[in-house]
Amino acid sequence: MSEQLRRLAGRRGQAAVPDLGAELSEADARLLEQAQAREKLEQGFEAFPPRTERIGQHIKTMLGKSGVKSGRILEIGGRANPYKDWFPGFEYTALDLEITEPGVIQGDITNIPELESGSFDAIISVDVFEHIREPWLAAPEIVRLLRPGGFTYHSTVFSWRYRPSPVDYWRFSPEALAFLFKDLRIMQAQFDTVERRRSIVGKGKHKLANDAFGGWRENWRVFYAGVKDDPNAAKGVSALAAQQAAEAELKTVRDQPYAPDAD
Repeated sequence: MSEQLRRLAGRRGQAAVPDLGAELSEADARLLEQAQAREKLEQGFEAFPPRTERIGQHIKTMLGKSGVKSGRILEIGGRANPYKDWFPGFEYTALDLEITEPGVIQGDITNIPELESGSFDAIISVDVFEHIREPWLAAPEIVRLLRPGGFTYHSTVFSWRYRPSPVDYWRFSPEALAFLFKDLRIMQAQFDTVERRRSIVGKGKHKLANDAFGGWRENWRVFYAGVKDDPNAAKGVSALAAQQAAEAELKTVRDQPYAPDAD
């Protein structure tokens, strides 16, 4: 029996954990059933790849669907460059407020005029937008930096524990991200609830103290993927048919963004 289950079993003031092999009262049986169901939910995230791998694969999948095959990719806030090796066909660059390692561009994504407009084929960020003081300035700057036809992807949080890095400002819904990037053609904007019931306590001075329910239990991530319109893109019946097919495909995966591809 897990420690979580032991605590729940003891909530009725019992001196000892009930013998699971013995006959339980109706109330205790309900309590045990609820505890087991909760424990199953808490461990549900273990059926998926680790977060960095899961998000990296989703970025790669959406990038492939966007039609962007090569070029320059910019990761905002990629201090440890966790996604650098995910895109071997691209020239990878990281942007951060500080120079954390050689090759990192130091700058603020809300205003970085030293970077030329249309200079990147793809721009991504993971766990960054919640730390940007003025995200309504960051989004149009990202749009400016994208070339026509360029792709952008951002994974942030809707419900998460407090985690300053260096400051924790915002939480977002899919609609909020879509609004920020209203000048782009949306591919997908959706919740990611893989880790919803995971017990997350954090670390350092902001580490949470466990209570009877563990750590923070309402972990909702959110992501946005979009493409900048290309006025020079092919037009006509074939282009329209391709767009309609892409929209139909996106509709089928909207509610299950991390479901494995059929092939």
